[in-house]
Amino acid sequence: MGWLRFWNQNNFIYVNRRHLEAHYRTLLSRVKPILPSPEFTLLDYGCGDALMADEIASVGATVLLYDAAPYRRDILSSRHAGSPRVRVLDDRDLAGLPEGYCDLILMVSVLQYIPRDELPPLLGRLAPLLAPGGRLVLGDVISSDGSLVKDVSAMLRFATANGFLGAALAGLVRTAFSDYGILRRRLGLSTYGRDELIAVLHHAGWAARVLPDNLGFDDNRWSLEARPVA
Repeated sequence: MGWLRFWNQNNFIYVNRRHLEAHYRTLLSRVKPILPSPEFTLLDYGCGDALMADEIASVGATVLLYDAAPYRRDILSSRHAGSPRVRVLDDRDLAGLPEGYCDLILMVSVLQYIPRDELPPLLGRLAPLLAPGGRLVLGDVISSDGSLVKDVSAMLRFATANGFLGAALAGLVRTAFSDYGILRRRLGLSTYGRDELIAVLHHAGWAARVLPDNLGFDDNRWSLEARPVA
């Protein structure tokens, strides 16, 4: 099993519904200040459950949801069937987007699952999709000095603040022996120092800067925005 196969099935990465909703509520509150002015098109790349899609669409966005896992896309397609502003993309749809179509591309909690040697080619495919002045935002990047202990501590603080501490403690034990825990130990996660990732982007033709705050709840992690260099 690899990471794509893991995400292409039901899993228990969120310990309960309260955890899932708190995660996306926090993410939405931190994403809103960086949204372009209406009307704009946002591509959420590696979107997962995408619970914030409807609210972003309500402020004047066309929201494109892409996840590499067909299982996730099927759930999202059912949820957003008939929505005039939320569209779920498969691989062919993504490849067929015209140049300059997107004003903002979000990749939140995605970078850690992309092998390091696959990132530059992906950046090369995403760059043409951005309109002039468009931005790529990489959120929840795991630092090179990150650790499982830091992740667990942040999770427990978040769970305490949002009322699911008991479920979080049970979930952490379950996760350690789950497919996720096994994959994390076997495959690891892609991590980056801030200067290191900026350099990777620079070599791929992007100018980047670190954002003041992480988009996710874990403030041990960090976020940046980048623009293709003409």
